[in-house]
Amino acid sequence: MNIVAITLGFAIATLTGLGEKRVTAITVEVGIQNRTLAIAIASTPTLLNSPTMAIPGAIYGLLMFVTGAGFAWCASRRQDLLKA
Repeated sequence: MNIVAITLGFAIATLTGLGEKRVTAITVEVGIQNRTLAIAIASTPTLLNSPTMAIPGAIYGLLMFVTGAGFAWCASRRQDLLKA
């Protein structure tokens, strides 16, 4: 799901003709934004009130930072290559 979100964020931002830095920022934001919401919904007493249901959100959060960091690294390498 995270890789799909990153791919869609990148594709849509690129198709709209935004600059390279904005495309990178939007892609990273779309790729890492859902973890906090999932944990909040699962843990809030007025919503689900189930810490057990927050576990998948926490695991997803760890994985999304790995894929987000990978994308950011690739984007920075690409910008370095374009400058050279």
